[in-house]
Amino acid sequence: MTQPLEGFRILDLSAAFPGALCSRILADLGAEVLKIENPDGGDASRNRPPIVKKMGVFFQAINRNKKSVTLDVRNARGREIMLKLVERADVLVENTRPGNLGRIGLGYDDLVKINPRIVYCSISGFGQDGPYRDFPIHDINILALSGIMDLIGERGRSPAVPDTQFGGAAGAMNAALGILSALLRRENTGKGQYIDVSILDSMIPYMTLSMCQFMHDGKLPRRGETLLGGGCACWNVYRTKDDRYISLGCWERKYWENFCRAVNRDDLAREQFSPPPRQDEIIGELQAIFLGKTRAEWIKSFDPNLVCYAPVNSMEEAFEDPQIRHRRSWFKEIDPEEGQVPQPGFSLKFSEDQPGWRTPAPGIGEHTHSILGELGIGENELQELKAAGII
Repeated sequence: MTQPLEGFRILDLSAAFPGALCSRILADLGAEVLKIENPDGGDASRNRPPIVKKMGVFFQAINRNKKSVTLDVRNARGREIMLKLVERADVLVENTRPGNLGRIGLGYDDLVKINPRIVYCSISGFGQDGPYRDFPIHDINILALSGIMDLIGERGRSPAVPDTQFGGAAGAMNAALGILSALLRRENTGKGQYIDVSILDSMIPYMTLSMCQFMHDGKLPRRGETLLGGGCACWNVYRTKDDRYISLGCWERKYWENFCRAVNRDDLAREQFSPPPRQDEIIGELQAIFLGKTRAEWIKSFDPNLVCYAPVNSMEEAFEDPQIRHRRSWFKEIDPEEGQVPQPGFSLKFSEDQPGWRTPAPGIGEHTHSILGELGIGENELQELKAAGII
């Protein structure tokens, strides 16, 4: 089986979610990813609950298909070894504060002198410049600062806190896209380049419709009142008789008309986009209608070919959903040491060789000796480096 990135070597110095997910995507695509870990305990998420046996579920999910090399890059000898690894690498991914690696001689300006073909990708909350560049930040803060959180939730209620990693995942995917683009460019020019990934910038695609509308007309969108945020009857969530929920997404006129026919309210078909206060009245009328049946009864009432709707699934229901199961979006694999470990599927489907799980997440330092052996470091020196805490 041949994967798109076979033959490429990635050095991953990141321990946070965005960088680790980015390098896992590249590993799934066939790249050899060397996860560089501190000899003193390694990646903190290794032991983050829940634990399968000895290794955390979260660590397993974002570190499959990688190799682990323990190396103290802040030590002079460790940094020297790191620079030798750079000579043979195609990509370096890091997820630290701006300037951190540059201060110890591992910035892009340092590495490009050794390997002009290196693609160096830095992922940070705000990017490498700007007034916030040095501030610490997490996903919840990114959502808040970007303006997204202010739009999530019900009218008149506090902003909702989603239990998802929008920012981190978006940053990871942007980084992977940038790296692939830089590698493609390198095929034509022979030169690598530096990629500055800001997680805040990675929120831009999610805000396109709302922000561009605001920039055009100056009208401030309000939580629970926008067309796509709860202010429109055809695009909303409704409680059912059994205290469950149905989502309605009948944006196109034909689907709205089909829905109105299914609930015996043909009179509403011509009022799909009526302005407030009539739109609010229609929402209220539909709320009353949906409370008349259970979620299961509504599912039987709607033809999914004619009405755009979906039940609001719990996590358990999503895991068991036939479409999600068919696409193998989530699965369990066998780790010889850990047993069955939960895994996310690779979110793209290829007609040829499908990327995805090949090997479980590595034990800490599992590949240190074999990788450093490639650099000509013998067993005696490896033992000395280990005794000194460098590997």
